[in-house]
Amino acid sequence: MKKYYISLILITIVMVLAAFCTLWFANGIFQTIMPLIPLYFAIITGIQHYAVVKSFYKDPRTFVKNFLGLTVGSLFLHLVILCTWSLTHIPQARTFIIAFCICYVVYLAFETIALVLLVKNQRKQ
Repeated sequence: MKKYYISLILITIVMVLAAFCTLWFANGIFQTIMPLIPLYFAIITGIQHYAVVKSFYKDPRTFVKNFLGLTVGSLFLHLVILCTWSLTHIPQARTFIIAFCICYVVYLAFETIALVLLVKNQRKQ
């Protein structure tokens, strides 16, 4: 689990630096919320991973149910935040939606790969 969180922190640092790079290289695109988006996803992904792994070790039979429930719950949370921000900040909505979707795909792929590797390692043992 420690290796997962180190990787999560490294991905978050890269994503925050990429958000700050838009300040220097893409005039007019940078928003003050952009570096906070990867931090939000890192927190949600870390909590979700902890809960899923804890349930996996507790009772592997409920792993799929817990994983799908947490995934759907976090998806609805992401959609609420995305819609709320986009409707309250209409002029900057396009840039925010693109940055949010990029972060969502990166963190979703990271979480999925980590869980697949975890399940494969447990089946080998």
